[in-house]
Order: sequence, then structure tokens, then C-alpha cells
Amino acid sequence: MAQSRSPFDRSPLGGIGGLLIGLVILYVLFQFVRWFFSILWWAAPIIFIASLIIDHKVFLGYIGSIKRLFQKNWIMGLAGGILSFVLFPIVSAYLLGMALFKKKLRERAVEMDEQVNGKWAEYEEVPVEPMELEIPYEELPPEPEPLARKDNKGTDYDELFD
Repeated sequence: MAQSRSPFDRSPLGGIGGLLIGLVILYVLFQFVRWFFSILWWAAPIIFIASLIIDHKVFLGYIGSIKRLFQKNWIMGLAGGILSFVLFPIVSAYLLGMALFKKKLRERAVEMDEQVNGKWAEYEEVPVEPMELEIPYEELPPEPEPLARKDNKGTDYDELFD
């Protein structure tokens, strides 16, 4: 027969091993995040300048969004501005990501335009003098004869002009 075991029959130290392993994993994760953000903090000015070089409109759009937030609710706008300053490494990484994304979109749009419309030439030199084409007379199409007007005397329309 199967015996049912009570949860109180287990050792009280049995769950401590799992708890210790979980704490060690959390400690390692936090150390990795701390290391990553310390590197990001030192690289943030370079990342910010790179995002400005790639596409300065992304930065202007971000400033515009903070400005609109400030106009809508000045407390939230002030909080957004302060957080942007405090979390500068994250903001600079975001701006770089958006600048690279928009650059890639522009490149793909140019590629699609070239596929649809063909590649444009830079310029084409056109001679100043008109070209003289010598087409033999035999190859010219015959000139069409003018259409003759049918004689429709007796209609009501022609009576208007009599």
C-alpha cells in the first residue's frame, strides 16, 4: 500500500539549496547588468555623437516629443527631461538604434524605387546641334489625304447657315 507523506516529514533544510542557487544566479545577473551599464555609460557620448551623424532628425524628434509632453503636462514633461538626463546611456542607445533603423528604411526605399522605376543616370550629355537624320524618301510614310466633307444638304443643321 502506498503511504501518504506529510509535508512536515521533510527536512527543513531541503529548500535552502534551491534558494541559495537562485540567489547566486540573481547575483551573477545583477553583476552582468552592472558591468554592461558601466560600459554603456562610458560609451554613451560616442554613441550619441554617432546617432547625430547618422540622422540628426531622430534627436530633434525626441526633443520635440519631450517638448510636447511638457506642453501637455508640465510635471510629466519635467520628469521625462530629468529621466532623459539621468538615463543618458539608454537614451543615447535608443537614439542610435532609431537612427540606424531610419537609415536602413531610406536605403530600402531607394532600392525599391530602383527596382520599380530603374536606376537613374547622373546626367546625359545632349549635343547642342540638332541631329540630322537622313531618311530615304522611299521609307517615309505617305501623307494622309485630307478628309472630304460629306454633302449633307437638306438637313436642319445646314439650314441654319443659309
